[in-house]
Amino acid sequence: MNAIQFLKQEHEKARAEFSRMLQASATMRGAIWEELQPELVLHEQIEGACVYEPLSRDAAGADPTLAQWRDSHQQEVRKVERLMEEIKALDATSSEWLTKVREVHTSLQTHIQEEEGTIFPRIPRVWDAARLDRAGQELEEMKSRNAAAGRR
Repeated sequence: MNAIQFLKQEHEKARAEFSRMLQASATMRGAIWEELQPELVLHEQIEGACVYEPLSRDAAGADPTLAQWRDSHQQEVRKVERLMEEIKALDATSSEWLTKVREVHTSLQTHIQEEEGTIFPRIPRVWDAARLDRAGQELEEMKSRNAAAGRR
């Protein structure tokens, strides 16, 4: 699976989990969030390491939008990380908690739309199919290693 396919698959999983969580009872939301939050963090880590960091180097001079995307992406990540820290301090049954989680959801929806609508279509201008496949394999391996480490 190439990197774009992998990331789109991950986006679908996140959408489904957010939908499940936002439809759950107040007492169940916290447990779903506890499963989802580390997945979101891992997604951003592997996406940055396997795609956006090398892509920003490879796109320098070839595609300014891709070359600068990593910086924009990092700003979005920092915003979501701040919200996640605030969420930790709140009761999962409170309306304030739900408001913060909805902010994370909105940020991620915007991020996904931007990636899938603007960034992903540009990547093949810089990376050929073999490079996309290699990045996809790196994403899968890094996710697998982190999942295995989390089970220990």
